[in-house]
Amino acid sequence: MPRDGARNDSDSTDDGFKPSRRSYLKAAGAAAVSVPLLAGEGAAATERHGISFDNVVNMADAGADPNGNEASDGALQSAAGSNTLLKFPSGTYKFTQKNVISGGSVGIVGEGDVTFTVPDGFNDTLLAINGGSGALVENITIDQSGACPNLQVAPDDNLQVHDVTIKGQSLQSSDSAEDAFTPMIRSSGGSGTVKNLVAHNEGRMGAYARSGIWIGSSNKGTITLRNCNVEGFSNNGVYASRTPGAVKVEGGTYKNNDLSQVRIGSSGSYVDGATIEADVSDSRSPNPKDMLNGSGIRLESDRGGSGAVVRNCDVRIGPEVNADGGIQIFGNYGEFTIENTNVEYNPQGYSIRAKPGGSGSGTLKNVSVTGDASDWVGVLIADRSGTTVKDCCIQQTGSGRTGLALHNCGGSTVKNSTINAGAQAVRVRNGDVNVSGIDKSGSCPAPNLDSSSYSGSSGSSGSDSDSSDSSSGDDSSSSDSSSNESSGDDSSSESSSNDSSSESSDDSDSKDSSSDSDDSSNNDDGAGSDDELSGDVNESDVPEPSDNANFVVTDTDTSGGRIPYNVETSGNIDKAGTGGATKDSNDDISGKSASGGVNEWRDAYEYEGEIVSLEVDDRATIKLDGDAGTITVMGEDGSGTDYSLEVTGELEHADDSSDPISDDNSSVSGGVGSFRDEYTYTGELVQASIEDSVSITTDPETLDE
Repeated sequence: MPRDGARNDSDSTDDGFKPSRRSYLKAAGAAAVSVPLLAGEGAAATERHGISFDNVVNMADAGADPNGNEASDGALQSAAGSNTLLKFPSGTYKFTQKNVISGGSVGIVGEGDVTFTVPDGFNDTLLAINGGSGALVENITIDQSGACPNLQVAPDDNLQVHDVTIKGQSLQSSDSAEDAFTPMIRSSGGSGTVKNLVAHNEGRMGAYARSGIWIGSSNKGTITLRNCNVEGFSNNGVYASRTPGAVKVEGGTYKNNDLSQVRIGSSGSYVDGATIEADVSDSRSPNPKDMLNGSGIRLESDRGGSGAVVRNCDVRIGPEVNADGGIQIFGNYGEFTIENTNVEYNPQGYSIRAKPGGSGSGTLKNVSVTGDASDWVGVLIADRSGTTVKDCCIQQTGSGRTGLALHNCGGSTVKNSTINAGAQAVRVRNGDVNVSGIDKSGSCPAPNLDSSSYSGSSGSSGSDSDSSDSSSGDDSSSSDSSSNESSGDDSSSESSSNDSSSESSDDSDSKDSSSDSDDSSNNDDGAGSDDELSGDVNESDVPEPSDNANFVVTDTDTSGGRIPYNVETSGNIDKAGTGGATKDSNDDISGKSASGGVNEWRDAYEYEGEIVSLEVDDRATIKLDGDAGTITVMGEDGSGTDYSLEVTGELEHADDSSDPISDDNSSVSGGVGSFRDEYTYTGELVQASIEDSVSITTDPETLDE
């Protein structure tokens, strides 16, 4: 499943568009306005950004207090009318409740320096404009200090938001919080523009709480985000992969948001001319190093999306960022194009990755990939037949790092490119790929982070149809059998920072030479050899560990990549090599703790005493705290992730989740979205699993059940 944020859209104006079982809106305090036509009030008709207004109201004259002493909610409610433009003179205006305006076209414009404030702790929609043939918000600053106000603009057509600033350190929430901005077009033929929006959250990382811009399933039209700046949000900068409408990101800077900077997926969507960056040394967050996943651009969809384009972008992921990619294409996504784009990726992981399970081809044209990452692969494309990599420059000279890898990409073409790699330039597994015109030396351009102003696209939006009728055996291997290189490229950089994973346990400069060792696991990330396991893993096909291994972690589905874990016990812990479990150099054992990762295989340990703490991070994260007696499951995707837990004693909900616990209170099978489920427990952990992707057990005899 994708790694973030549960979303449950609704067309109701009172839903806030991100409800969960842990969030609610104070409907009783909301001021809902069904707009009447104001008679005899306001100036003459005017037009602004293509929206016609019959009335213009000076809000200071209408009773709004520009000194911020008195609440201006009542004045707003009284003045709002169908086809009315509300002008706020310079000043600070206090709002204390939710204001919903429904019906005709409404505009809100600040003249001079205009700031809207809300009370400390306010976690609701400050302003919602719904319906009508147009809606305008312009030149307004929203001070979110100590609060989480939401601005919602949702007309049927012609959404216009210009020069809006959302600033301040918002409510430090580790649970649900209102998103900063939720634009939507309610008509499938409608469109809108958001221009020069600035949203700086200074939020707490690792919270899964607040998105900068959330565009969900209630949006039916096309929304263009032009020259916007979104920074410091804990649940994606732009989260727009759950909408049927197209989302066009043009220019702008998206920086230091957790989970992703920009996330799109619907057909017709693109990111063009944007600056994308994650750098903990330049973050306003109070805890930047707790970022869960500071990835750059994600292409994914819960509704079969295809055809998104990333072009003319500059993407940089700094060295201390916990991330899993500069640009990622999820396994639920179709065709994609990346062109005229520079990517610098410095942590361990993938600069560009198309995950397994996808459908449709990929196109990379005039793409530059740089960075100091070592091991693994710079660009990894999996399950994408007919992919084209053309006129690219890949400089991945870190120790052991492969430049470009194509797995199960038959009928693909790699041509006329510079690929300067620390290990292998091009690697091919399972599928014929035409490789020609590869220069294995040279440098590549790095991203230019100085400018992000959009001035129009200079790239194409479709894939290149050129094909090559020649191949170069020197640049690629045609199958697994022709290379003894290990399968560690499927590892994820979401492992801990002290993880020294690499694609081969061989420390020599060359990584594609055969190893004299007959160890079935010739890699450092817990994966077996290339031929041992492929596709989904049936646990009954894996040798069963003997009883002396009383803690076993098994990867049961290879599509998710490497699964990192950490375990601490009250007594000594040591590796157990039973059942073919791997003993890898990156599985670090220190006294009473162990950390490592599994990929297409399993790790086994024997330990004394009890498990004091446990963390396994896959499509959801399971955390066990033995001292506190709690088990927490943290979800990472709105479509939901199934999990199961079993203990020797009893489980009890420690929150308001409602997943049914068994009659004997010892086990639960539940599901989690973008937030978390928490349990208290007695006894010891027996087993835990995440969506048939990873299983954990302290009773190896259960593995054959």
